[in-house]
Amino acid sequence: MSEKEHPEGRRRCNTGLVRFESADVARYYDQNTASFLAHGQGGAQGVIHRAVWSEGVGSREEAFQFVHDLLRARIAENGARRILDLGCGVGASLEHVLSGTEVAGFGVTNSGFHAELARKRLGGRATILDLDFCSDPLPAPVDLAFGIESFVQASDAEAFVANIAKAVAPNGYLVLCDDFLVGEGEDRWVREFRRGWRASSLMSPRAVDALAGEHGLELVEDRDLTPFLELDRPRDRALGLLIALTRPFSSMSTRLESHLGGNALRQCLKRGLVAYRYRVFRARGPLRANHQVSTTNE
Repeated sequence: MSEKEHPEGRRRCNTGLVRFESADVARYYDQNTASFLAHGQGGAQGVIHRAVWSEGVGSREEAFQFVHDLLRARIAENGARRILDLGCGVGASLEHVLSGTEVAGFGVTNSGFHAELARKRLGGRATILDLDFCSDPLPAPVDLAFGIESFVQASDAEAFVANIAKAVAPNGYLVLCDDFLVGEGEDRWVREFRRGWRASSLMSPRAVDALAGEHGLELVEDRDLTPFLELDRPRDRALGLLIALTRPFSSMSTRLESHLGGNALRQCLKRGLVAYRYRVFRARGPLRANHQVSTTNE
């Protein structure tokens, strides 16, 4: 696939989509994380991902931990002993998932700033590595690898899946909780989301499933969490107004671009262009039996 150089490490593929390099994603987080933690609603807990208000969730803290608790249930059910957080941020997800267990934890991030904060947070409880999860060797073997809102920022989706497939043990799991393209075509809001959040790997579930299948991973669980997201908070509407006023200048600031992407993502989710899904893939192994995919809206 031919590519042309763009500023800040970006490349434009012959499909017309901009692909961001790993270094550009790292720079995005190095420049924005302090603000995310200071002003984001999960910042006090070190959580950068979204809250999920599923049935039975009674508080904001529980909503931020909902995906973590799904992971803990999967780990307990399958007796996982070694887990890997793909895009571990400042370590909050790994901290919660490991809490009260004897599971060995590993986290990888391409952001030096994230790696430093994660090591301080977790101490000796987990091993944090500063690397590119698409191209660098990963800790292996692991029984479960998970990425919460990180796959979409992979610079190369196929390289990501191929690299993780090498690290996951037979009958182990890859869990992706992320945004997936479900609408048709490249809507304006989709383009703004890609640009603002460095979302090179925003793909349809079917396309991701095909990549996974090529590398020995089969889908076993698929939950649509979109109905449980908060999409019309007062701060969201205020952000929409801010973007309307600053859109012409957004490329001048990574923070403004992040706001642009966040607002566009909200529009994508509301319009059914993108869905927020929790998807589990199992690595094929000698003990694999015929399976059915568990599909749910909760």
